[in-house]
Amino acid sequence: MQMTATASSRRRWPSYVMLALVALLLALLSAAGWFLLDDNRVRVALEKGVTALSDRPFHVDGDFAISLGRITTVRGSDIRWLNPAWSKQPEMLAARNLALSVDLWSLVRGPIVISNAQADDATLFLEWSKEGQFNWAMGKSSSDERSGPLRLVLGETELRNVQIRARHPGMTDELVVDLVQARQHQDAEDMLLISADAVIDKRPIKAQGRVGPFRELIAGGAIDYHFDLQAPNISLKAGGHFDRRNAPGAPRMDVDLSAADAADVLRALALPELTTGSIALHAGLTPVGEHLDATLKGDFGAFRVDGSLTTKSLSSLDDFSLQLLSDGPGVAAFAKLLGVDGLPDEPYSLQVDASRSGKELQVRQFSYRSDGLRIEASGAAHSLPELVDLDLDIDAKVATLQRFGKLFSLPSLPKLPLGIKARMKRKGAGDSDVLQADFTLGNVAGEVSGKLSEKKDLAGSTFSYRASSPDLRELARARGIRVSDQGPFPGRVEGELVLLSERLRMARLAANIADNHLSASGEVDFRPTDTRLQLQPQLSGTDLYSLARLFLDEEKAAYFPVGPYQLGGKLRLQGSRLQFTSKDAQAGNSVFAFDGSLDFGKRTPSVDARVSAQGGNLAALLTPQILRGVPAAPFSLSTRLKMSEQGMVLNDLEFSLADSSLSGRLFTGWPSAPERIGFDVIATGSNLRASLPEIPGYLPPPVAFRVEAEGKADPDSIDIERLDGTFADASITLAGKLALKPAFSADAVRLSAKGPRLSELGSLHAWPLVDLPFSISGTMTGSTNSVRMDDFQATLGKSDLKGSMRITTVNRPRIDLDVRSDYLALQLVPESPQASATTAGDEATGGRSAQSDNKSGKLFSDKPLPFHVLRTFDGKLLASLAKVEGRHQQLIDVHAAATLQDGLLVVKQLQGQGRQGKVTANFTLDVRAKQPVVKGQLKASDVIFFVRGMAKEDEAKLPHHTLESEFSANGNSTSALAAGLDGHFWLRSSPGQFRSLDLDVLFGDFAFQLFSTLNPFAKKNTYSILNCGGVYLKASKGRVETAPAVVLQTDRLSVVSRGNIDLRSEKLDFGFNIVPLQGVGFSAGDLIKPFIKLGGTLAAPALDLNVANAAVEGGVAVATFGASLLAGSLWDRWISSPGACEKIADEARKLRLSQSP
Repeated sequence: MQMTATASSRRRWPSYVMLALVALLLALLSAAGWFLLDDNRVRVALEKGVTALSDRPFHVDGDFAISLGRITTVRGSDIRWLNPAWSKQPEMLAARNLALSVDLWSLVRGPIVISNAQADDATLFLEWSKEGQFNWAMGKSSSDERSGPLRLVLGETELRNVQIRARHPGMTDELVVDLVQARQHQDAEDMLLISADAVIDKRPIKAQGRVGPFRELIAGGAIDYHFDLQAPNISLKAGGHFDRRNAPGAPRMDVDLSAADAADVLRALALPELTTGSIALHAGLTPVGEHLDATLKGDFGAFRVDGSLTTKSLSSLDDFSLQLLSDGPGVAAFAKLLGVDGLPDEPYSLQVDASRSGKELQVRQFSYRSDGLRIEASGAAHSLPELVDLDLDIDAKVATLQRFGKLFSLPSLPKLPLGIKARMKRKGAGDSDVLQADFTLGNVAGEVSGKLSEKKDLAGSTFSYRASSPDLRELARARGIRVSDQGPFPGRVEGELVLLSERLRMARLAANIADNHLSASGEVDFRPTDTRLQLQPQLSGTDLYSLARLFLDEEKAAYFPVGPYQLGGKLRLQGSRLQFTSKDAQAGNSVFAFDGSLDFGKRTPSVDARVSAQGGNLAALLTPQILRGVPAAPFSLSTRLKMSEQGMVLNDLEFSLADSSLSGRLFTGWPSAPERIGFDVIATGSNLRASLPEIPGYLPPPVAFRVEAEGKADPDSIDIERLDGTFADASITLAGKLALKPAFSADAVRLSAKGPRLSELGSLHAWPLVDLPFSISGTMTGSTNSVRMDDFQATLGKSDLKGSMRITTVNRPRIDLDVRSDYLALQLVPESPQASATTAGDEATGGRSAQSDNKSGKLFSDKPLPFHVLRTFDGKLLASLAKVEGRHQQLIDVHAAATLQDGLLVVKQLQGQGRQGKVTANFTLDVRAKQPVVKGQLKASDVIFFVRGMAKEDEAKLPHHTLESEFSANGNSTSALAAGLDGHFWLRSSPGQFRSLDLDVLFGDFAFQLFSTLNPFAKKNTYSILNCGGVYLKASKGRVETAPAVVLQTDRLSVVSRGNIDLRSEKLDFGFNIVPLQGVGFSAGDLIKPFIKLGGTLAAPALDLNVANAAVEGGVAVATFGASLLAGSLWDRWISSPGACEKIADEARKLRLSQSP
């Protein structure tokens, strides 16, 4: 029973398999039907498929429908096929309506037959880029792919309103072809008839054609064809026969092109108008026995061509004979259309007579002649396709080599004539071909000789070369290289090369330029798995500076040291890694060594090398153009240099200069982040000044030193682990961390400096510091966005300064200072040597010039003042100084209070008590607007002009002075502020006695010269007695005038002055009238001059003693205050009266009241 069931099941299993296959087929048919019967699914699949195959987006934006059957019809509207990304035109095909009917059976048997095609309102865009890209090139075809039957055949076709647009780098503009209608259909003889109407550049064109039979066209069989194109003044006729495509047999072709004017045809096709004249061209292909005769003959405007080609097969040129003659006005534009750019555009003539039989090619004549290029060549290649067994003669001359730079992508070719004569002769089997060539390039003459191996890759070929020039400056200048005018510079180069299998060996290279010699040997390996270069270059000469001077201007050549040099080593390049070793490089009296590698595999090259250098004079190596003030002392350097994307580090650094040394480690984030630095170094020496180069603004002290420093810094923070320095007996300690970003804070930043002499730290801005004990200490602490220092203390000799500081950076930075002092001696800061030298110079010239602060010769500088800094922060200042002592003045109980808020600086209080009297001031500085504005007041009562060292009895007799001033000005420089000054200045003096020479000490040499000129008794008498004095000035827009005058009365004479100062030009114009006081026993004739004039400028004032009447001419007589005192005697009595000072003071008050009631 069991066996019966088993047999039955075995008989049924084929039925099960068949049933399963039928079910699978039904499922596949159902799926295909489900897919094909949904137009939208087909549309999506079509879009994705075409996009994937063409790598260009394809869209059907409008209606889409498909009708299934053996002849399946697909219809679509608003079709877009997008251009590749490099094109500036969005679409390469756009059609409003498109319909295609395809024979499905042809998809299987081939070729694909589109029985009916229709297109309306379409645009076809053809574009070529400068790089040779074509927008319709969507794949690569294999060069060995055999031709077969046509893959696609169009049957009935109708196109309406189709525009074809073309762009090419060689065209002058875009070509637009408007295809009004085109139709293709079959006639009764099974021939395809083609007709089209089009418009190009407003020219109507009609085209007709006949090709077939259609059945042979589909099968790839023999066909006949004929085309005829007619346009105004243009005719193109073509006809012929093709055998089966897989066995071409004996094709026939005749093409005739004629036109009235070539320029008209070129212009219509948007091509350069290369020529004018008629066109009559004929091209033919005719079978003659076993050969094909091809001809091309006729004229294209001024171009003429006459060529013939005889060959057995057009698909292979193993056997042919070619004769070609051509001449014309230029080939540059034609070559550009073919993608060859850079040919000279000049008239030419070309002749070619060549033939080939099997492996042997004979060129009996090749001749090309134009104004800029002449080539004559002949010869034979006996073993093609191998380039061996050659007999060749070439004679070429180029008028200017630079003209062909663009053709060969060598824009730096020199603008020099080139001549080449070369001959290659074969020696027969088993022997090498011989090459001999002579060339000239400008004034360079040379030759190349060689033996060519018979091997396929020419391995074993050897070459030797030599060239020389009496003066290389011509070649250098033609290459755009700047060379020295001194010369001549003769040059010579020679060498030998050996071509190996995938390698080039440089057996010898020797070059001489003037007194400089270059030699090298090495090898280049071209194998892709081990591409490398090995080279051993050596460069030497008598003077490295002179070599640099050959190619660089004086400024850049000065970077190179003077003296003999020798540079060289071993260089090895493998992949992206360059290994270089040099142990005996020399420049001047310095010797260098480098042993390491450079890897160019990443964006930032990596370096790992040992570097060393030593020499007898560092200043001779590092010239002033590189670094100023380098010590002229022996030096040595040794370090391990590493550089990567993270930065550059000097490890194991050892540097010595004379008896100074620097050791440790240095790091920088250069080149990607040069602001990141790190250091761990120790520096020692016996003379800091002799160990450092010139540092602008700082003069190091000539003392023994030792500095140990470790830390790091970047844009976010400064972290000093330790900085301990000693300079003679002075010491400095600094440690701590200062955070800058994202929030400002400090972490126990400690500063301490002390020593017996401040001068042991050097000088700032050429001011020598005093030899007094000093100390500075302070600790900066803080939290996020806030730091503070509460323990700042500083002493210098007997002077002291202490206080606190607060800095906050929330929203807007704010700095609050509170400083105090028991005693502050301002005279501890000595006068700069430059100022001292200027003062000495003034004294030598009689004090006729004042020191100016810029090169313009003016006292006030045009250089902008840094007022903008006051807009960057807010703050407050409180100062309390018990005693401040200047060079000649002394103040006690000095107090200052100021605030800065949003660009407005307000000094509410600035006051101090002098030796006699009191001084107070207040002012504001507003920098919120574009032009800063300053306003203020200054008052001083009962003050004296004291000179240090003055006897107490002399001090007690000094005149007392009262000063009042109100002022305002605007501008961003001292000159602008002076030019915009408004306000008044009063200085009134009470009776007293002073030493005449003290004027020189207090106010300068010219002040004493002016006073002694006005008062002839000042030079004779030690003391001058002042009865009264007054200076009354007003300022308006930079013009300062007496208001009404300046008056001075001594015990013997009276001086009245009137005039002005133009602060814009800094010119002075004052007249002085001097008369003896009434009752004094001498006359005006005893004075040096009764009338004196002060002119010149503030920087260079000048006195004029030859004035006839300064009182009247200079305007001082205006000070008669309404009285008619025109008579000289009345004026003299008036100003010499005892009440003259008070009368002028009263008049000054009246003027002030009238202007500011």
